[in-house]
Amino acid sequence: MEDVIKRIVDAEKEAEERIERAKEEAKSIVLKAKEEARAIEEEILAKAQVEADSLIQKAREEGEAEARRILEEGENEIESLRSKAEANFETAIVRAIELVRGG
Repeated sequence: MEDVIKRIVDAEKEAEERIERAKEEAKSIVLKAKEEARAIEEEILAKAQVEADSLIQKAREEGEAEARRILEEGENEIESLRSKAEANFETAIVRAIELVRGG
């Protein structure tokens, strides 16, 4: 009978040890999963930051190109208006001289 009780006690002890090992293994698995999740999250954030920086740079370049185009168009328009003003001024002077001469 003692032998049976000893085997039961040993079996219970073995079961408890297995349970403890399983708990430790489960903790280890959870910890490793958390670490892997953190690494994946950091990688995703890094890629997102790179893409965001790229989009910002592209938008900046497009904005600068648009600003240069608008500036160039403005300069062309100013030059055109200046030419027209000079032509009108010259015409006005010629007509004024004609009026003064009585013509």
